[in-house]
Amino acid sequence: MLITANPFSQLAELVSPIAMQVFVIAMVALVIIGTLFDIIHKKNVKYFFENAKKAKLSATKSLSTVEKISVVSKTIVSDIATTSELGAGKRRVAHLLGMYGTILFWIGSVIMIFCYSSSSSNTPSLWPIIWHVGAIMTVIG
Repeated sequence: MLITANPFSQLAELVSPIAMQVFVIAMVALVIIGTLFDIIHKKNVKYFFENAKKAKLSATKSLSTVEKISVVSKTIVSDIATTSELGAGKRRVAHLLGMYGTILFWIGSVIMIFCYSSSSSNTPSLWPIIWHVGAIMTVIG
């Protein structure tokens, strides 16, 4: 069945698995380098450090480490993982589908390329299904 087939092991008949792995590593490195270049070029780091300094000076209460961890945890769960800042509706659903679909797609791709990309490897059917579901979620989102 097509949805349980590893597309990268089929691609390995034409392209070396090492070439696929080098390509993925190069793309990740280029994204990191590009992001760092953008941060330096736009001077975002300077802005954020200055803003953090201003916030620290204007603070009226000093938080303990446990309180800081609690605030960060609540922010991650509430604002980042569930995108609560978008409110209810189509925009939030689209964002969640796109975000989690892309994450599933990336994870599935990396696992299949680095662990099961040779044409002789036997890929567990779970990984191609995760890959396809992630792609579908991303497209719908």
